[in-house]
Amino acid sequence: MKIKVKKWYILVTVLILAIVCFFVNGCKIDPKLQDEFFRTGLNPEIKSELFEFQNLIPGIMKERKVPGSALAVVDSDGIIWSATFGFTDYDKNTPVTRDTIFSIQSMSKTFTASAVMLAVQDGLVDLDIPISQYLPGFKINSRYEQHPEDVITLRHLLSHTAGFIHEAPVGNNIDASCPSFNDHIKSISDTWLQCKVGESWHYSNLGIDLAAYILQVKSGKPITEYMKEKIFDPLEMDNSSVDLDFIRNHPNRAIGHREYFKQLELIPMLGAGGVYTNANDLAEFIRFFLNNGRVNGHTILKDSSLEIMYAPLTNKNDMGTGVYIVKSGNGSVYINHGGGGFGFSTFMIWYPEYGIGGLVLTNSESGLQLFNIIEELIRKKLIEKKSDFILPASWDPKVKNVVLPENTKPEPDNFTAYKPQWKKYTGTYKYIIGGNKLHNYASIALALGYPVPELEVKIYERDGFLEVNGRRLDEYLPGVFFTYDGECLDFSGDTPLWNGLKIE
Repeated sequence: MKIKVKKWYILVTVLILAIVCFFVNGCKIDPKLQDEFFRTGLNPEIKSELFEFQNLIPGIMKERKVPGSALAVVDSDGIIWSATFGFTDYDKNTPVTRDTIFSIQSMSKTFTASAVMLAVQDGLVDLDIPISQYLPGFKINSRYEQHPEDVITLRHLLSHTAGFIHEAPVGNNIDASCPSFNDHIKSISDTWLQCKVGESWHYSNLGIDLAAYILQVKSGKPITEYMKEKIFDPLEMDNSSVDLDFIRNHPNRAIGHREYFKQLELIPMLGAGGVYTNANDLAEFIRFFLNNGRVNGHTILKDSSLEIMYAPLTNKNDMGTGVYIVKSGNGSVYINHGGGGFGFSTFMIWYPEYGIGGLVLTNSESGLQLFNIIEELIRKKLIEKKSDFILPASWDPKVKNVVLPENTKPEPDNFTAYKPQWKKYTGTYKYIIGGNKLHNYASIALALGYPVPELEVKIYERDGFLEVNGRRLDEYLPGVFFTYDGECLDFSGDTPLWNGLKIE
């Protein structure tokens, strides 16, 4: 007997399965407390505050679908409190401990900036020499300068004022299948600057990765070795590295989880996002800054270097050199940096004038709420109550003004009118993905033809202009278009690029 099955029934069944897969991921979360530590002799009131904070975390992890996390509060003597929750993966085979290494993503920028400042102290590099003197073969495209590489300096790279876009075509947050750090760096030359060098602030992975590459070229050592020698070894951070082999073979590594992907490959952006570390080691890094660049009384990072790192571009944002400088409501200045991507979200914060800080490591991109509550814990529950273990530090961060010129943006109404020959560019494109595994529900959605917005780029004509994802485009060269704020759609090469990312 032949059984007829209606197509709509199949589609509904598969859609229900997709929805079930989505919610099952939430059911897999088991954020139970795995480990806790309280410093001996803590004031009972402070310990009570920390207990209360600790009890909030499992509920947030369950709500936000975070498989595992590690958190700590630190002062200049070390860890005051720490706790770990959940597991390194949805399989729940390996509990998260203080030894579990996480990708810290963009917090790696603080490590790279610190390494550059150490190289400046050693006379290896200068912050204000054009990078073309360090990288003679490096080129970058610009509408504003014929040879921007002769203008860009390490100071521009570290302060995000070189004008770079956020991502490179090879090795980025969408396509992790990067053959090497060198190939990643080489692909930067295929991108276009968003603005004139030094004219505006644009957060970018590219500048920090170039800074790391310059350290590699000038030292004659792979950046993996340079970071180990200059940062990880002196700070006794034995479980921290940007070495992909070290990370891949580590027995206690967290796996990243994001909305559509389970992260399988490692981060190819070694300077901008390549550091893996654990709660114990990251606590030592924060402690290093709370002790004003000193380890066991020995000066590693000089006060002059800290002054440069702690000087924000206050007229545009609070970005210093590798860190953010923020004034809190009570007038205190705190230093922080976060990281997110590849299925991880992380955060570190410290108050130099109070000698206290904290950290959050999670293996999900949904851990933002944990950042907010640990900042509130430190500020409201510990600093404002003048806890007995907080002593005034000798460092008083000097907040300076570095004023950038105003960036004049073009008027979209004056953009190039739509041309019939641009029809060949229109359509729906998808990012070229590598190094990631789609979760079941995302695979099913794509198979059914349902849109996955994070993966799509739509190019079309509207109101007499060419647009990409709702943004009007202006033609600069045949096949090369820009939005009003300098983002580039480039059809001039073998593979189309949107904001530096490959599309097809």
